[in-house]
Amino acid sequence: MSNLLRRALKISITPAILMIAGKFLGLLIINIIYDFNFQIDNDLQGIFSVQLYYTDQTTTLFANSISNLIMILTIALPLVYFVAKTLFYQKALNNPRTIVKMTKLNVNKWITKDDSSFLKIFIWSCFLWLSSMVTISHSIQGITYEYIAIIAVILTILTTWGAVKTFESETDKIYPRDKKYI
Repeated sequence: MSNLLRRALKISITPAILMIAGKFLGLLIINIIYDFNFQIDNDLQGIFSVQLYYTDQTTTLFANSISNLIMILTIALPLVYFVAKTLFYQKALNNPRTIVKMTKLNVNKWITKDDSSFLKIFIWSCFLWLSSMVTISHSIQGITYEYIAIIAVILTILTTWGAVKTFESETDKIYPRDKKYI
């Protein structure tokens, strides 16, 4: 197995666990806060064998919507952090004014180390795309509010833009633009 594949598998464990945990914790929190009545059943014909059944459609819609939102946020928030940290780090390397501004805001930790690689951002983006597709399909099926799908799409587009910017900065290290050498 190649080192790149090993590294990719190692990086992908965390967002996979967070995606599942976010969905599960979203359902758990909603059920505890609102004290919903539900039943757990084992259905071997569907994609997932364990399923929750609520007493009415509005409860199902609400619980599924909030759990999808929490799932999206558990993937999107760390990804936004990785993208912002990488972009600020790259900006600080190229522009000394950025270092001064970040020192004034007391966020020097963001520019001291570049531990957010493009591979990490790409893998987290893929998991966010997957979570967004699940949320959009639930919205199309009518089991998630539409605004949750819109939030997922907006977050996915913004973080994908950040991933592309990160990719550009990484390729600029290898193939500098305008004969600018690092």
